[in-house]
Amino acid sequence: MAKIHAVITNPFCKQPPWLPEVNYKDTVILSKNSTTEDAVLFLTLLCWYNDIDIEQKPDKVFKKLIKKDEVAISGGIAFADEERVITPSCCCGLEDWQEVYKSVRGGTSPWLGHDPYPSLQYEENNVKVWSDDFSGKWNKEMSEEKRKAMFCISYKHDELISMLRSVRTDLLDFYNYSFEQTFPMVGDKLKRKLFSQYGKWFKLEDTI
Repeated sequence: MAKIHAVITNPFCKQPPWLPEVNYKDTVILSKNSTTEDAVLFLTLLCWYNDIDIEQKPDKVFKKLIKKDEVAISGGIAFADEERVITPSCCCGLEDWQEVYKSVRGGTSPWLGHDPYPSLQYEENNVKVWSDDFSGKWNKEMSEEKRKAMFCISYKHDELISMLRSVRTDLLDFYNYSFEQTFPMVGDKLKRKLFSQYGKWFKLEDTI
């Protein structure tokens, strides 16, 4: 069965010295099933992308983040079935996940990054998510080898819209179940303030 996930990608940055070191992985799924290790990688990538010095004490790191009106972080929406996954490519950010939702509702192909260029194709009530630029719009000089390696994951249009609506819940659950529990060295007041900013950064206060 096809599904989607809110993810961050490539969190290969120096981890805060005041946290236990965790293993790196290419893609981190954000949901109520995320682990404390996932939360460490999220914070690590968030700080790196937004120029926060992780060598500072934990409270100072959180205070610096709270001052940010907006953030960037590599990731977005990953599309998956039982055997394959299509992850966001370079220059795609989790902060823009709602743009994917709006594009799918409107029947257009959202920006999912480049090299490769994941893209969407609509056929009646079906949506095919391609692993690369199936139409040739973005990558006109794609090699035959890459063209043959392309694949798609199929969804019902209305079901995909419903799945994208659920991303808001997944991101809220990630903070409440994993992120907040991972940083006992930071006071509850700071974590509540950061949660408020987190909701604004990822547009979780919006109704979709």
